Amino acid sequence: MSILPTIKAKGFTVTLIGDGFEVTPASLLADNQREFLKAHKAEIIQELKQQQAGNDANTFDDRHYCHECKRLVKNRCVVQRFKPTDDVVRRCPDFIGRG
Repeated sequence: MSILPTIKAKGFTVTLIGDGFEVTPASLLADNQREFLKAHKAEIIQELKQQQAGNDANTFDDRHYCHECKRLVKNRCVVQRFKPTDDVVRRCPDFIGRG
């Protein structure tokens, strides 16, 4: 069973960060959704790592730092509504380059 498409269908983005993951926009998660994520943490991380391995096999790398995006205003993402820690490259469906 694949969990990531279910999470994405609910309007959330899941990003692998180190040995964990980040769900955005976290402020919109209901308590039952948070419990679901905690209960399925290992499965979600495994799916994210498999996804990343497939993406890393491609020559095109669509990961970016948040500071490279036009949607970062005053160190806050205006779409995802969070203040990112900008030492991690991310795959963001809302990314728009500054170039």
